[in-house]
Amino acid sequence: MNAVVAEVTRRGRVSFAEFMDLALYHPTAGYYTRHRTGGGPAGRSGDFLTAPTASPIFGRTLAELVRQLAVSLGEPLTFVELGAGEGVLLSGLLEHLGEARREVLCRTLAVEVGEWARKRIAKRCKGVEVASRLLETSWPAGPVVLFASELYDALSVHRVTVQGLERGHALVEYFVEPDGKGGLRWTMGEPSRPEVLSYLREHGLTLEDGQVAEIRPQARAIHAEHLRWCGADAVAFVVDYGHISRKLYDPRARRHGSLVGYRAHTLVEDVLADPGQVDITAHVNFDDLQNAASDAGWDRGEMRPLGWFLTLHGALSFLPPGVACGEPLSPQEWGELAAAKRLLLPSGMGSDLKVLAQGKGRAWQAYLRLATPPPSEA
Repeated sequence: MNAVVAEVTRRGRVSFAEFMDLALYHPTAGYYTRHRTGGGPAGRSGDFLTAPTASPIFGRTLAELVRQLAVSLGEPLTFVELGAGEGVLLSGLLEHLGEARREVLCRTLAVEVGEWARKRIAKRCKGVEVASRLLETSWPAGPVVLFASELYDALSVHRVTVQGLERGHALVEYFVEPDGKGGLRWTMGEPSRPEVLSYLREHGLTLEDGQVAEIRPQARAIHAEHLRWCGADAVAFVVDYGHISRKLYDPRARRHGSLVGYRAHTLVEDVLADPGQVDITAHVNFDDLQNAASDAGWDRGEMRPLGWFLTLHGALSFLPPGVACGEPLSPQEWGELAAAKRLLLPSGMGSDLKVLAQGKGRAWQAYLRLATPPPSEA
């Protein structure tokens, strides 16, 4: 029997949040934690594309932004990537910096839950500290850049709905139980934790009868912990799918929530099937991350579409040279351009993914100067 199914069977019934945590992070069978000998989950040969794996332009643009911050501050930075995967972003960033790395970075840290992935990072990215949790590492000295791409949408969610509202029924939660045939099925029950009941109220939201929603009560505290670790002089860039709560829980746009699975770049509707073999994700409520910044004494931040963010910080300069001068492109350059378009254009990741920039202290002020377009482009 599948190890995740076996654990649910042993417990009898679990909330969907508990199931999602098992399916993604079970010590031996979790999607992100199970041992892998072949390719990882992200990338063209995996189950989904992330912004860093879609095109090397992402890593080059971020590297140049980090370099400019170090120059503006007059000292090297600590760079931290949360959910670093196999080190694709870090390797590209460090390769772009080249010999300038010593002047730009005094410390580079990769945080990744999967042991198999941490080993690949250590092999691919020389001189990088690797850890399973940020809070297990020593506190930084000096300014910090914290980066996380599609980390928070992989945190487990409670799935809730309202049924029979006209009869006065309250919020109910989705649970998972064994189906008696070696698989799993949905069941409903009263909310498993008090914060499930209070979450929507705290955000000023009311679900319509039959509307389904996913909530992460823990996201705010987790993000605040990450920000506090950075100290008083830092910038954080969070790249993820999601919206502010008013849009995320709009009953017309997302009446059935945003919970989905991915396998081999194909949408999986039955997220209970083959646990540990399918990526499971749900959109992020960016209000949680902005509230976390307030909790940590940081600026709540500015959120922009990915394409806008990358263009602002010079991504177009990394397009194949022939694009600017109208020269014919080689097949390889056409491939590079197509990958870049996926990141930059509204029809791809350019608008679907958001970048939330937050900060505190000198580093944040330095970033705000870099992120202010010239008057002619504002």
